[in-house]
Amino acid sequence: MSKSYVPGDDVDAIIARQVEKGNFPSADAVVRAGVRMLEEYEADIARLRARIDVADAAYRRGEFRKSPGADAMKADIVSRGVARSRRKS
Repeated sequence: MSKSYVPGDDVDAIIARQVEKGNFPSADAVVRAGVRMLEEYEADIARLRARIDVADAAYRRGEFRKSPGADAMKADIVSRGVARSRRKS
């Protein structure tokens, strides 16, 4: 099933550059890659929104850390990150 779209001169130029650089064999391949990237981006945004919802709910339940300041917060984040990294090793 063939479809035709008119993306505009600026998008045509981007597509042409991608083909000229050898990143894609054809304009169709560039468009397909772009559509796949859009799908991946939307899935990433949905996952991020879900994580934000979980964090918001935890905050409403009072499940959060208080910190006396930015330096203390940074030190806490770094130490927890180091500990997590060591557990994964």
